[in-house]
Amino acid sequence: MDRAWANAASNLHCTDPAPFLTELRSLEPRVASSQLPDKVKSLRTNALKEWRELREAAIFCYGMGQRIGQTVYLARGESQDYDFVASWIVGDIRHLAPVQLKEVVPPNLNPAASLESMIESLTKYVDSEELTVAIHLNQALRFEPKSVVVPRLRIAALWVFAALTEDESEWGLWGNFLEEPEGVRFAYPV
Repeated sequence: MDRAWANAASNLHCTDPAPFLTELRSLEPRVASSQLPDKVKSLRTNALKEWRELREAAIFCYGMGQRIGQTVYLARGESQDYDFVASWIVGDIRHLAPVQLKEVVPPNLNPAASLESMIESLTKYVDSEELTVAIHLNQALRFEPKSVVVPRLRIAALWVFAALTEDESEWGLWGNFLEEPEGVRFAYPV
């Protein structure tokens, strides 16, 4: 990553995703039982897209933190190549990773959406060796990480995360698919 990007990213405000997710979780029952349209409840409007993506970014960072055993902070800082920046500290060194969020949407939104086609679409990134891609697998299906075929990609890392329970209280995170992927199960913070 170039020095200009690192300087700009280091000035971003990083937050712990757990309190944000906990606050969201406290609002979810009221939203679910409300008379709001389903598109609003699921944050599927243009006006609410930013909140849906922020929630996905927070879940990814929280899951990464559970995987590595320390807090992975979230910094909002969208550019043409990434949606947010993940940050963590090892010793005295602050690490920064630009992350592009992708979503395999539920079948009711796109019956043709699949993880395979989403991963294949990542071949368009030809100059993104520092970019981490996090795919939210937002479908109720049996996921077999060992069956994932990854073409040659020019990105830093590829991760998949998904709710493991219908109430989204349990989540899974798998990756890095560019290396030997491993999975971790974690509880949504409450």
